[in-house]
Amino acid sequence: MTTTHPKPSFALITLILPGPDRKRVPAPYHFHVTYRNPEPGEPGCVMTWEVLGGRELYQIALERTKGGEHIWHCTCPDAVYRGEDHTAHHCKHVLGLMDLFDTVGNPVRRVPASAA
Repeated sequence: MTTTHPKPSFALITLILPGPDRKRVPAPYHFHVTYRNPEPGEPGCVMTWEVLGGRELYQIALERTKGGEHIWHCTCPDAVYRGEDHTAHHCKHVLGLMDLFDTVGNPVRRVPASAA
């Protein structure tokens, strides 16, 4: 008898981003998915990641608003200090994920209007 196992709800993505040193030498950053909402089309937290590869461990969260907008949050100093004054500013960690999703497609499953 064959048993099926559910797919794990985590993944590891490695991206090459400008490094943490002054010369910003490209370095690998590892994004570990720590949470994935089973209902990603609903308002609230869609996904969270832990980011390894810089000076410290950072966390990223993708939030969906009631209006369907996506808001990115990162705990790195760049996002914390620059993001306070520039709401359109995104750190390199978030930009890396955004670029990846532009390449592979939207990470959030949308329900077609006819099914709603």
